[in-house]
Amino acid sequence: MKVTRRTDTQLIVEDRPLLITIMLGGFFLITAAGTVFTLASGEWLVGLFFAFFTAFVALFIAVFVRRVQVIFDRPSDTITFRARNLWKYDEVVHTLSNLSHARTEGYDTKRSVLVLNDGMSAGDHPVTDYSTNGPGPERITDAINAWLKLDSERRKA
Repeated sequence: MKVTRRTDTQLIVEDRPLLITIMLGGFFLITAAGTVFTLASGEWLVGLFFAFFTAFVALFIAVFVRRVQVIFDRPSDTITFRARNLWKYDEVVHTLSNLSHARTEGYDTKRSVLVLNDGMSAGDHPVTDYSTNGPGPERITDAINAWLKLDSERRKA
């Protein structure tokens, strides 16, 4: 996950799993080609094995390849969560003025969480469904909090 846009009025945090997409796409093409070649050569049992494995890889693509985008927009006072996979597009909108801060949750594996204090959406809202190790979640949390602090400093001035 990384910050793709940071201006005074907008912050966009995005996760595009390119590496896993390329790897699973390559496995899918290889197993699909194996299915075609083994069935064309008359090896039905091996062809069925390759077909099963191709379907299994397609299921992995459908489950694990998901683009997540979180848009913080000051002029419209919104936080927009967008998620897209092969078949589905989800969008959830919250009020930016209800956002208190972002925090990192977890110990070995972590994820960024938005804390909304007021409104119908009050509570903790994870930025991603998964946790990861490394400095990524803490960097995202720090970027969100710094962007929010910029707004609070501007209101005081």
